[in-house]
Amino acid sequence: MWLAMAFIIAGCGGDDTSDVMDVPGNNGNLNLRNTGASAEELLRDANYNRLEVEFIYVNGARPETTTINNLKAFLQQRLNKPSGINFTERSTTDTTGENYTIEEIVALEEANRTSYTRDNTVAVSILVVDKPNEKDEGNSVVLGTAYRNTSMVIYQNTVERFSGGVGQPSRVTLETTVYNHEFGHLMGLVNLGTPLQSAHEASNSDNHCNVDGCLMFFEINGGNILNMMNMSSIPQLDDQCLADLRANGGK
Repeated sequence: MWLAMAFIIAGCGGDDTSDVMDVPGNNGNLNLRNTGASAEELLRDANYNRLEVEFIYVNGARPETTTINNLKAFLQQRLNKPSGINFTERSTTDTTGENYTIEEIVALEEANRTSYTRDNTVAVSILVVDKPNEKDEGNSVVLGTAYRNTSMVIYQNTVERFSGGVGQPSRVTLETTVYNHEFGHLMGLVNLGTPLQSAHEASNSDNHCNVDGCLMFFEINGGNILNMMNMSSIPQLDDQCLADLRANGGK
């Protein structure tokens, strides 16, 4: 069974589904484990000194170039990868209905992913899709989900719906927040594969920080989207989250 962590405007929750089978090229299920299971592999250089991130754009969905650059800078700050962090980009098409279930996202990844953990390289897949999550309802929407140990999806059309307009955060600000937040879960935050060095996991939101303003705190409780609309800058990791990452081999 694998665990998914979703960035939702009304609160960060999870999607789960039944066990998944191996897929070609996966090299012994290295990329089919629970969210957070590759935290140490991502943070340290002992087993893997290189990171490869494969962006898969579905039906033309793509974040701003600045957002991609921001994610790379975020990873370079936190991960020990002396042989480098490499981003690749691919496009695909999909004719699934009006929204996605998490099972459909898994199937889409399995049909299109080409980069898998091997040799000295740990690989991460990022699907960027053009349709919303099936659980969206009104202003309670899923912006992104980290599922499995090296897999995440971004719901690009939903991100665009809530950014770039009057009274909304800029497109880059919201995109970067969602990308960094979901990658934070892949890195094991909070208490999701990276052990706590202090008591800062939120009591009302598993695997999130209880420090207001921290990147990993950033969920909006109660469905009030106006709180999200007040965001004017990209949240950063607080000192306690940084201490956790460093203790687990990060920077």
